[in-house]
Amino acid sequence: MARITGAIAFAAALAALTFTTAAPDVAKADPVKIRIGWSTMPGHMIPVLYSKPEILKHYGKSYTVEPIRFRGSSPQIAAMAAGEIDMAAFGALTLALAVNNARIDAKVVADIIQDGVGDSHSETFMVRADSGITKLEDMKGKRIGTNAIGSASDTAIRAMFRSKGMQDKRDFTMVEVAFPNIPAMLDEGKIDLGTVLQPMSGQMLASGKYKVLFTSKDAIGPSELVFLTANGKFLDANRAALMDFFEDHIRAVRWFTDPKNHDEAVKIVANFMQQPPETLSYLFSKDDYYRDPFMVPNLKTLQDNINLTVDLGLAPKGITIDPNYVDLSFVKEAQRRIEAGQ
Repeated sequence: MARITGAIAFAAALAALTFTTAAPDVAKADPVKIRIGWSTMPGHMIPVLYSKPEILKHYGKSYTVEPIRFRGSSPQIAAMAAGEIDMAAFGALTLALAVNNARIDAKVVADIIQDGVGDSHSETFMVRADSGITKLEDMKGKRIGTNAIGSASDTAIRAMFRSKGMQDKRDFTMVEVAFPNIPAMLDEGKIDLGTVLQPMSGQMLASGKYKVLFTSKDAIGPSELVFLTANGKFLDANRAALMDFFEDHIRAVRWFTDPKNHDEAVKIVANFMQQPPETLSYLFSKDDYYRDPFMVPNLKTLQDNINLTVDLGLAPKGITIDPNYVDLSFVKEAQRRIEAGQ
């Protein structure tokens, strides 16, 4: 499977993280390498979270990180099953498929982003302003761009249209299109509706040429959009090092989302994405996705999301979120350390 690691600038930053003192609980042992799958920036944040050495207390001592890019969450199932990654950015459907189909000992360990919480951003599904499409029923016989069948956004699309009694293949056609290509395909008339992520959604709305037909929150309410899932065997084998990793991981998320660090945080993300910082000024504000301050996932909405994928026929069967599929001990210990000022 093709794997794309971070940009050259990020690799250089990681190479600069040189530490000489081993953590007490892993003295004289090599740092544990943690291979983490991700697919979308800036939402997932994984490729840049470890780029500020002064935030990280344990990087290079008890652990290191190798971010590995995938097109979406579904390919990460095969990579985890093959032992190519230790953690993945999963959605509700991919978790159910990983457990039931791939038989992976998968455990939800941390939040990544949540959709539609309070006044925070919700994924947008857009049409051209001159398309004549003003309501869902106008989409009969039209084409919808989806990043991947069964993805979180794909699930929201199907749920929204089902509320009007409309189904894929009978009433409209779903076309798989990578997120970055959806705006161009809308512009060229190759699709009639598509999922447009920030910052493109804001830019397209500002142009006056596009409009939002509905949001993910309209379709399914608030959701645990993407969460960090780990191989249970990897957790058991490296528990001490992973406690250190999650402490650093959450410290880094809290630094990036702290309003006083906004400009520098946006610049780091912009440099990684090779975009002007002003195009990403919405980051870490109410116009961005919600991130829990201690990266604790919302298990209730996750369960609701899993149940929905089964109801829509995307997953043959679901799972019940219980201790077999969740281990929040790492984020809880990280919260304890951070609040204790350790």
